[in-house]
Amino acid sequence: MELAYITWNVDPVIFRIGSFAIRWYSLFLVASFYISYRMVGYIYDREGRSKDPLPSYALFVIGGLFLGGRLMHCLAYEPAYYLKYPWDIIKPWRGVLGENARFVGYRGMSGHGSALGIILGIVINAWRTKTPVVWMIDRVALFGPLIGFFVRLGNLFNSEILGTPSGASWAFVFMRTDHVPRHPVQLYEAIAYLVIFIVSFDWYKRIAGREKPGAMLGLVLILVYSARFLLEFFKAKQSDVETDLSLNMGHLLSIPFIVGGLILFFRPAGKKDKNTQIR
Repeated sequence: MELAYITWNVDPVIFRIGSFAIRWYSLFLVASFYISYRMVGYIYDREGRSKDPLPSYALFVIGGLFLGGRLMHCLAYEPAYYLKYPWDIIKPWRGVLGENARFVGYRGMSGHGSALGIILGIVINAWRTKTPVVWMIDRVALFGPLIGFFVRLGNLFNSEILGTPSGASWAFVFMRTDHVPRHPVQLYEAIAYLVIFIVSFDWYKRIAGREKPGAMLGLVLILVYSARFLLEFFKAKQSDVETDLSLNMGHLLSIPFIVGGLILFFRPAGKKDKNTQIR
């Protein structure tokens, strides 16, 4: 008896106008930014802070997300190619314009690199606007899992970041790739990130102003990258770099984030921390 696997053949493009296309991935990404921006505004109102620096933070966070994600992907997952052709890191085509150029866009992104880029963007803008760095990182960190939820939905609609072959009845057959029943690891990860966002945001609402600086960032790092580490076992190899590794690149990059999160969350509260908490 053949198992009734789930056939997945969704067109990643919503509609086209000539050569211009709107993709589901782009729609999900824009939605994640918009919802996160509005909810950060809610946090500013809730804690009685001026929202004047908020637009510039949005620009630096988005810039850090794309630049960090792009650089980490290129140098960690495809180093041989991008070290040979470094300009391909920043240009959206491969080949020579007017001859054999092929538009490929910026589909290669690393979630680990995006996290580092976001933190760096916040630090730079906090220095520019003279606002509390750790306070802002803690609040923005809450929405990392929400953005991750939408990104993984985009990956599902793109039929990319495939899972390992599976005989489970809920396995997806990605008709646009190899027709092999696979774990829908993009969906696993999306659901995990949504649950983590709900848990983290509920924790924030209950303890905001009484937490150790950096504790909210620590909690998010622990939950997100522990889930990422476990779910990497259900992912197919993403690049040739991982062929001879017992753990894949996602595993290796997640470990420092988990360790950093544990340090931030469980470190003892110092006297300075207690004095700066909002009562």
